Amino acid sequence: MAKQQKAPKPPSSPERREMHTKLGLLTVAIMISLIGFSIIFPLYPSYVSSGLGLGPNVGTNDSRVALYGGLLLSSYALMQFLFAPLWGRLSDKIGRKPVLLISLAGDVVFYALFGTQIHSIVGQFAARMLAGIFSSGTLSVAQAYVADVTPPEERAVGLGMLGAAFGVGFVVGPALGGALGPINLALPMYVASALALLNAIFIYRLLPESRTAEQRAEVGSPATPVSLVQRLASMGKSLAGPLGFLFILTFLVTFAFSLMEGTFPTYIRHFYQTDSQAARASGIAFTFVGVLMVIVQGGLIRRLRTRYSEAQLVLCGVGLMAIGFWLFPAPQTVVALVLGPMVPIAIGSALNSPSLRALVSRLSSANVQGGTMGVSASFDSLARAVGPGFGGWLMAHHGLAAPFYVAGGVMSVAFLWAVAQYRKLSLPIAAAHVTPAPATE
Repeated sequence: MAKQQKAPKPPSSPERREMHTKLGLLTVAIMISLIGFSIIFPLYPSYVSSGLGLGPNVGTNDSRVALYGGLLLSSYALMQFLFAPLWGRLSDKIGRKPVLLISLAGDVVFYALFGTQIHSIVGQFAARMLAGIFSSGTLSVAQAYVADVTPPEERAVGLGMLGAAFGVGFVVGPALGGALGPINLALPMYVASALALLNAIFIYRLLPESRTAEQRAEVGSPATPVSLVQRLASMGKSLAGPLGFLFILTFLVTFAFSLMEGTFPTYIRHFYQTDSQAARASGIAFTFVGVLMVIVQGGLIRRLRTRYSEAQLVLCGVGLMAIGFWLFPAPQTVVALVLGPMVPIAIGSALNSPSLRALVSRLSSANVQGGTMGVSASFDSLARAVGPGFGGWLMAHHGLAAPFYVAGGVMSVAFLWAVAQYRKLSLPIAAAHVTPAPATE
């Protein structure tokens, strides 16, 4: 029997080459941004200990470290929740590139400010919240940029490249933080500020705008700031719309992951004698997770997408994360923890992120991609705003394992929800032009 020949690849064209060039440039920009963002992850227990005036060893068993560390991460994400839709809508009006540059300018200033506030817990919260306001534009605008330059059938691949950039950022950022923090706690934040400045220069000089003047002119006035109550009311309306089921899934998946993300560095401190040892180990662990995400989102998902639908990838990703979280407290060493439960968590998250973003993009109309991605980013940021702080509270009041069992329960619910909504998840591309609820009123 003759071998079945593979279908020929679509011929290259100037348009396709231009698309891949833009995606490549955006991927580099987001990678640099995520290095600066994630550099703090292995170090926030040390920052909190320093801000509270605790010694490098005394703070290990102080419940305030887990609680304040979670709240420190939550405060950053809360600002992203409040402001991400505004940046997304503004980028529909004035373009993606200017908003990215404004966002990075804030990172330059407020990462450096955090570095000057190492011994003040109040100053740390203030600097982190201000950084969250400005950096909230990066994710939603980058996702909208991908939607601008890719056709619907290739959007998952484009968002996968974006996810790979996140993965690389989480490889390099925590590794840098774990290496530089023990030398000087302020040094990683100054490095993050310098990286943001280099990134702004890179985007200004090389990244082209993805929206034409005609497209920007079709959008009305950009959104104006609204209260938290109005933001929640607007999100409530979006839940009743055609994208509501995806926003719920996005929230549940991110909430569970952020529980782990916000409590893991504190969790593994109890395996070590000093903060420096724990910070290095945490940096290595986050680096390992980032490598897995790069492998999945940088190449594997492209092959998987040719054989499986985005809906099937979401089901698989959610199921893997549920298994990993339920098993998380079982290992008795950090090595067993990293090579065991963290593997399905990392792979599952890497499958979920680009697949859910692609589904949200595919079911929204072309002229409101920035607003739609901003709403989606709001649910993502709301989960990140609630998750770390809640995880820190659980750890402080109910023991080290509590956040991970709660995350396992949340992901079990998410899996059942995804199964129940499978038909909607499998909607064809032809059903794409649905306008989401606005981010603001």
